[in-house]
Amino acid sequence: NISTEKSLLCSYTEEELFTVFDTHIFKGKILSLDNIEMNFNGEKLYRAIAQIKIEKVYRGSCDKGDTVSVMLPCPITEGVWVEDTDTVCAMKEGMTGIFMPIFYTEENSFLEYNNARLVQKDIADYGFPDGMRYAFLETEDGLIFDRYSYETISDAKTLDEVEEYIQTMLEKLSE
Repeated sequence: NISTEKSLLCSYTEEELFTVFDTHIFKGKILSLDNIEMNFNGEKLYRAIAQIKIEKVYRGSCDKGDTVSVMLPCPITEGVWVEDTDTVCAMKEGMTGIFMPIFYTEENSFLEYNNARLVQKDIADYGFPDGMRYAFLETEDGLIFDRYSYETISDAKTLDEVEEYIQTMLEKLSE
């Protein structure tokens, strides 16, 4: 289970954003976004599943050309806003981004709520630790990501700049 302590929007350093969770990192195009409703013994939780076609892999066991499913921490709906999901809420079909989700396993993907349990791996390959810091999106209005968490690239305007930053960070962390 992803501990509540880790999933809170606390102040991780930029290095910790790459190391606290075992994230895969890839560039891809959002093919579809589907809202889902999960029923936990009468209590409903709402999320979305993004289908993303991978164009480039920076870290992880996925491959270019794969289409993967990623659980989003909120539904994607006009007029619905969920706290701490600003980046994910900007997602739209056809959008390209760089994504840093957790690869779900039996051990790390269970969600318990209202005395019911769901193994999220059964419905998605990946999931985001939160809705702010693990996606970089290319939009019509420019690049969207949590600039506060990534001060080194807070002025970035393109995904190419983000890609260069990620590659540099991964090299630094592997030393």
